[in-house]
Amino acid sequence: MRATPTESFSFVYSCDLQTNVQVKVAEFEGIFRDAINPVRRLNQLFAEITVYCNNQQIGYPVCTSFHTPPDSSQLARQKLIQKWNEWLTLPIRYSDLSRDSFLHITIWEHEDDADYVNNLNSTFPRRLVAQSRLSMFSKRGILKSGVIDVQMTVSEKPDPYTKQAETWKFSDAWGEEIDLLFKQVTRQSRGLVEDVPWLDPFASRRIELIRAKYKHSSPDRHIFLVLEMAAIRLGPTFYKVVYYEDESKNMRVSTSVNGGVGIVTACTRYCVADPELLLDSLAEVKHSAMTRRIRDSGDERHRQVKPNKQAKDRLEMIVNLPSSQVLTREQRDLVWKFRHYLRQFPKALNKYLRSVNWAQPQEVKMALALMNDWELIEAEDALELLSSAFTHPAVRAYSVSRLLEAASPEQVLLYLPQLVQALKYEQNQSGDTEEEAQTPEDAPESVKKATTPTSEDSEAKDIQVVTKKEARKASGDLATFLIDYALASPKVSNYLYWHLKTEIESTKTTEEHLSKMYQNIQDRLMEALVKRHDTRAQVDSLQQQQVFVEDLIVLMNEAKARGGRLNDGKSAEFRTMLSRAKHMLELKGVHLPLDPSYRLISVIPDTAGFFKSEMMPAKISFKVQPTTGKVDKNFLEEYTVIFKTGDDLRQDQLIQQMVRLIDIILKKEQLDLKLTPYLVLATGVGQGFVQCIKSKPLRAIQEQYKAHKLDCIREAMKELRPGDGPFGIESNVIDNYVRSLAGYSVIMYILGLGDRHLDNLLLCENGKLFHVDFGFILGRDPKPMPPPMKLTSEMVQVMGGVKSKQFLEFVQHVDSAYRILRRHSNVLLNLFSLMLDAGIPDIASEPDKAIFKIEQRLRLDLSDEAATKHIFTQIESSLNAKMAMISDIIHAYKQNLM
Repeated sequence: MRATPTESFSFVYSCDLQTNVQVKVAEFEGIFRDAINPVRRLNQLFAEITVYCNNQQIGYPVCTSFHTPPDSSQLARQKLIQKWNEWLTLPIRYSDLSRDSFLHITIWEHEDDADYVNNLNSTFPRRLVAQSRLSMFSKRGILKSGVIDVQMTVSEKPDPYTKQAETWKFSDAWGEEIDLLFKQVTRQSRGLVEDVPWLDPFASRRIELIRAKYKHSSPDRHIFLVLEMAAIRLGPTFYKVVYYEDESKNMRVSTSVNGGVGIVTACTRYCVADPELLLDSLAEVKHSAMTRRIRDSGDERHRQVKPNKQAKDRLEMIVNLPSSQVLTREQRDLVWKFRHYLRQFPKALNKYLRSVNWAQPQEVKMALALMNDWELIEAEDALELLSSAFTHPAVRAYSVSRLLEAASPEQVLLYLPQLVQALKYEQNQSGDTEEEAQTPEDAPESVKKATTPTSEDSEAKDIQVVTKKEARKASGDLATFLIDYALASPKVSNYLYWHLKTEIESTKTTEEHLSKMYQNIQDRLMEALVKRHDTRAQVDSLQQQQVFVEDLIVLMNEAKARGGRLNDGKSAEFRTMLSRAKHMLELKGVHLPLDPSYRLISVIPDTAGFFKSEMMPAKISFKVQPTTGKVDKNFLEEYTVIFKTGDDLRQDQLIQQMVRLIDIILKKEQLDLKLTPYLVLATGVGQGFVQCIKSKPLRAIQEQYKAHKLDCIREAMKELRPGDGPFGIESNVIDNYVRSLAGYSVIMYILGLGDRHLDNLLLCENGKLFHVDFGFILGRDPKPMPPPMKLTSEMVQVMGGVKSKQFLEFVQHVDSAYRILRRHSNVLLNLFSLMLDAGIPDIASEPDKAIFKIEQRLRLDLSDEAATKHIFTQIESSLNAKMAMISDIIHAYKQNLM
């Protein structure tokens, strides 16, 4: 190898590389000795790499796959412990690396010892073998590249901040010649040494033998992990990555020293603190105000101005932006300029109201006048105007008027949780009585004319108001709107009462003024129900429901306390207590809080029991009678519910609301995916009911039909519903399965449902599959590397494998549903935005990112064709997910221990 006469240093700034960092994990080599058991051999190793920047962990750890260890001959001859040769993509881009970034590298062994598993607080049994850390940049700020021998330290507990020898180097004892030899090897890897084709292969093999000989001859018996950093290459030229921050973060004053191509320039950087950096430019603010004032001077020409084709395209893009997108100043000015043109488009109203400067009285006056002349918006768009972004009373009053006129009773019932949350953003949060609530003076005429009569003489009119849409009236008060709707519908009054009760409890300690406001609204509801003869019975019903829930909690707590340590003993005690509780055996027709269309006649004690889980929810069956018709004890139905205490069901309630909404949206688009939106009702912060659908968990089916292995689910369906359809099963059963699996796969991906295992995937006899238990949403998951969708081999095998006709139908249904939901993204985002302050755990943890997470999964930036490719990629990724299979095995093992 000979050095070229002229050498150049080719480099690229780290801030210019927008790709993710890649590292190849090659081999784990050396001589390993367990201090406790010297004869123990390592088995099923995997490497894990975690990125740290500014001493903070970035993203999740990335790990290799499991591999069987090499045979004993390789282990002895080559000192090889494990071999992977896998490229890992780290969750950070080169441009995002900090100067002090480093990799924490750990080697783990899959642990089979049952006793060890029991004591391990981990998602799957593993034991730490060794660890080390590797700085990403050298002391000169150059990203490390090529093959690196990382010296590992045998450890018992992972610690990324432990000081360790990062990389192995030859000691001074090996002599200067060896040092020069390997420096020449480094120069060749950079392309600084001329290649000699006939000699290089022989030289490389010989150099590796020398390296291995000296590396493993140390008396300290070091162990090493061989890594290879991805090379940056353009054509035949290799580039070094030099750390450099973006100029937008730090002002840079550079002085070129012999500046030229391939020569590093000397730089002096100064950090300048600018307190006005993120503020609006005063010149732009003044220009915008003057421009708007000129256009609004009363000249009719400004009202007739129409956009050209380029402006139309920009306006269409702005109107189609998701409701969560913040408009730029240029976009707001463009909407304001063509507002008279846009008023013929209902979808443009919300963007126009976001473009108004609400601090300018003149603009506000014109905006409210134009809002009243705008083409009427739909009910789902009116929800956005009730969010915290719109605080003007007239705008909120307009939104209420549109809900009153455009929303069906079913829509109001569906949106009820969000409407209750929107009460927090009303300016009148004192909970004034209905007589004290005033219509805003600057409200639109359509709202001013809609004032609700309050005298007792108008009872007959009140009934007509809420039964005929053309005669409905309301003030601009959201609370009054909800109470009026509750007077018309017993079901609305039932759910409104329980939603208000939950909010009273949840805000009592954190926001007392809101708790008082909700309490006042609940009092107004009860007073309004008492005043009218036809609704007076609902007050008694709600009070009876409250007593019923309290009695049920007392019985459950006593059974858990008396029943001993085992679940079976507690369940037996619960059944005994129910059979002796006269008030439970004679419920006297109290409405079921979860579903007020049924009256409870009596409990069925023999079928009651507790589930095997930490909070031990109870499964209870009742004899019920539908509210339509008289109570006849000879013809009673059975209704099974799950009652939970200690669990916050508001998150499950939200997800089931989304499932119900998605089901409605898809059916309107002529796509029925056989979803199962069961009922969930939180009767308090830590209690509530869940409707129990007759079904069986996939875990139980897998255990019962385990002799059939991958065909276990299909065999269960064949036994329950044999027929002339595919695989010997009724055709409609297979169709139900394919459609429901597609529907819930899309829902799981969009809403980021986590902790999906075979115990919370249930299968009905008719083939419909559905998900339960939503303790983790929006991408949160207690398991590592969760798949985008839950698709196990057994679930795919029901459809005949990935090459079957049924699987093709599944993929087509997923694609169709994904496209439809992207078109209706605004209603999903609006409903979620109204729940940001609801205290729902996975939203409250990062409320500023909740909407973004859904928007990101919908990929609204892509065309339909690109979105199809994206969702197909998610399906493929889910099918190839190995970690999900391991997590299912561990979950089943833990369940068997309970």
